[in-house]
Amino acid sequence: MICLFGGTFDPIHSGHLHAAIEVCEELGVDSIRLVLSARPAHRDVTSATIEQRWGMLQLACGDDERLLPDDGEVHRSGPSFTVATLAAMHEQHPDDSLVWVIGSDAYALLPQWYEWQRVASLASLVVLQRPGHDLELSPQMRAFTAARQVTELTDSSVGQVLVLASVMQSVSAEEIRTILAEGGSADHLLPAAVATYISQHGLYGGISDP
Repeated sequence: MICLFGGTFDPIHSGHLHAAIEVCEELGVDSIRLVLSARPAHRDVTSATIEQRWGMLQLACGDDERLLPDDGEVHRSGPSFTVATLAAMHEQHPDDSLVWVIGSDAYALLPQWYEWQRVASLASLVVLQRPGHDLELSPQMRAFTAARQVTELTDSSVGQVLVLASVMQSVSAEEIRTILAEGGSADHLLPAAVATYISQHGLYGGISDP
């Protein structure tokens, strides 16, 4: 089983790492790939460049061998589509089942993704639900979930949906960017190496180190 956790990681923060490690423990896998969404189709621009976000992702994963930074989308031209990433991974590892880890907010918007139904034909989905929040889904997504939801993933199957509650911390990249833009410190929400990188490069409106 190969687990992939995609994101723009703008910046990657402690909540991302906590969730990734929790997924490893919940699924009993040795590692999880953190896939940088290099050119996200759902956002016009990112605050940090691809190179900066990739640098931060590598630093964030450096202290835990379970966390594998994945730059597959960095080297592919055009918008970063999940279905293309999964198709490429399936081609490279045809004998392994794939799992795509996704936050509940993004999961609710799945029908807006490019070739979204094909995503479920290539991988099972692990949905990360924030503590104290119920899944708020459209009728279409409620039906999609009801037909596929399981309480435990079967390694040989695809298209399953497993909802994991209380594995997400209450922190977001947007919150961190706002704190930094206002001149505050977000060090408590970031891996130490990432906080240093942000300071050194003056990212997100912060003041760079001399």
